Amino acid sequence: MRNFKLKLSLWNCIRCALGLPLVLMFATAHGETVMTTETHTFSINDVQGGANFATYAMDKSIVCGLADSVHTTCPPEAMQPKTDKDERTLFPIESNLGFIVSDFVGAADRIFDEDYGEGYAGNVTDIVHGNGLAVSNTPTNVFKTLDPYGTWCAGLGGKTVKCSSEHYVVMEHVLTCNESVPYSTEDPSTAEQKKLVDPLSQDVIGTCADATLANELKIVREGLMTDEVLASTVPGEQMIANESTVRDDIAVGKDYSITLKDDGKPLYRWGNAVKRPIDIRLYAKMPLPALWKENPTTPYVVQSATLAITHTITNNPNDQIRPEDMENEDAIGRLPEYLVEGENWQSGRDCYEGDGDFIPAGTLFKNAAFGNPDAFSEDLKKGLTNAWYTTTNREPFEPGVDVGPRWRLKPNKYGQDVPGLEIANGETECLQAPPFDKEDQKYVVGEIVTTTIDLLDFDGESPLATSLGWVDASQNSVNIGAENEQVSDGNGVSINHLPLTEDFDLAIYIKGDKKAVEIYNAVLNIEWDNGL
Repeated sequence: MRNFKLKLSLWNCIRCALGLPLVLMFATAHGETVMTTETHTFSINDVQGGANFATYAMDKSIVCGLADSVHTTCPPEAMQPKTDKDERTLFPIESNLGFIVSDFVGAADRIFDEDYGEGYAGNVTDIVHGNGLAVSNTPTNVFKTLDPYGTWCAGLGGKTVKCSSEHYVVMEHVLTCNESVPYSTEDPSTAEQKKLVDPLSQDVIGTCADATLANELKIVREGLMTDEVLASTVPGEQMIANESTVRDDIAVGKDYSITLKDDGKPLYRWGNAVKRPIDIRLYAKMPLPALWKENPTTPYVVQSATLAITHTITNNPNDQIRPEDMENEDAIGRLPEYLVEGENWQSGRDCYEGDGDFIPAGTLFKNAAFGNPDAFSEDLKKGLTNAWYTTTNREPFEPGVDVGPRWRLKPNKYGQDVPGLEIANGETECLQAPPFDKEDQKYVVGEIVTTTIDLLDFDGESPLATSLGWVDASQNSVNIGAENEQVSDGNGVSINHLPLTEDFDLAIYIKGDKKAVEIYNAVLNIEWDNGL
């Protein structure tokens, strides 16, 4: 165990007296361990938008209706300020951060049109948590597609359900009873599928193998299906990342289609609609230690780093926390309990899948014999089953074993392959089939909580493991530059229009939250070795 010696300098005493962040130092064998804390209080000044993606602090045309706005009264043809059910006054936002859509074609970036139709924001105050910001999104844009080009399934009543997944086995569980990676068949060690039984005579009339999905997909270019069969999901070989168009960079078959995500993963789709939300983005700049900036080529080792954000529970599991505009797919929260049996994983307890199917203890989460290293997606490569991805024995927004929670504002729903289902509380998890009654749900939309993420929580070395990745974007392998999708240009602006500076740059993406989300403050805690 290290012996620490606390140093409280005159400089720190002055900082305390002035209400400034405290910097503590501990003597270690290598140098002094410094504990730095910075706090940012969110306000309407942090709203990003306008024609040039500035913040309201820099461009007073981004929000209308405020006393210091360019438009103190919103243009008559534009959206107008509103007071919501909780008596919060919210003001319209003008932003290019969003999309316009066209049925059976796709989506295009919005243009600066001063209709102030991209969402609402307004300052709020809580008696306990102090000042903050309330943000409310406008309805998500939806465009129709042919079936199965879409990512959502739309019905006659205008309702939509998610019809896309990064995992083939999840899609397969929805569309057929065949299991490419068996887990609920009579003998999952074989490829023999469940029997199909006539409901009246009880005669066996076939097996689920008769309902195998059609897996030959052909590339669509300029709206026409070609004869080119999809053989690779390596970005650039046959398709590039695509979330917006159904006329290019999509491979389509009889039962489903595939596009590529920004991270190169395939997305399986079987719907007839696509949603393109209009983000409301917040930008906060928080000071980093002066020593780091004075010595930008010295790699000061970061021993721990957390970011704690106080906000209300949202109803959308996709409100992103993006430190230095980074996504982090390695932070996945608490995973299902499982036992390792040879190369296989087995469920450690009785539980239920998100659709209510019972999965007893011992159910295969991983059936390694059916893994195919040449398959498109991780589930098929490793032999992971639908039960692994959809069991409710999980909590994505609390820490797991050696892994932190997802980098999201804490919502009331699981998200991912269990979309739309509220998270069960500890007394209900795995003891009751979903859906869960309100009293059995863990989170209540609108309650104030603090979400804490681990900034070093990466599979492998974090890009923030030393000060280099914090103060210089060219030293952060996860950041992507705007011009050429490289980081070699250093600080500037990210591909998502976020400033990248020598200080800590934080983006919050809020999307699809019609009920206003309140976000109060962000607290950055860094423990680092100054090498002295």
